Amino acid sequence: MIDTQAGVELASMAFHPESETYRAEYDQTSVSASMAVVAVLSEVMDVDPVELEPLHASVNTGALDNLARVRDGTGEGVSITFRVATYAITVSNDGTVALTSREQTGTDGVTEGVSPV
Repeated sequence: MIDTQAGVELASMAFHPESETYRAEYDQTSVSASMAVVAVLSEVMDVDPVELEPLHASVNTGALDNLARVRDGTGEGVSITFRVATYAITVSNDGTVALTSREQTGTDGVTEGVSPV
């Protein structure tokens, strides 16, 4: 487990240099998707979470939490992609957060919205 500046424990977090993407996993039974995003952003940007722009300025956090929760028995994967600061963030309902620099993806290279995984 990784303790973050946001006070949220992440199961793991790794940087993938080939895609310049940070990928983190969190326990969905104890951490909401929106809190996982704040934790990952604060770690990657190396800032206190209170210094970040409020997440709700970029995405509806209630909808994010509802869409990214585990769906028992359906077998369907869902991913939500949105932008915060200089990053494209994808949250999946398998308990992962991927954060990629918009410079890597290009600002037009990110399609915002919800899609099946």
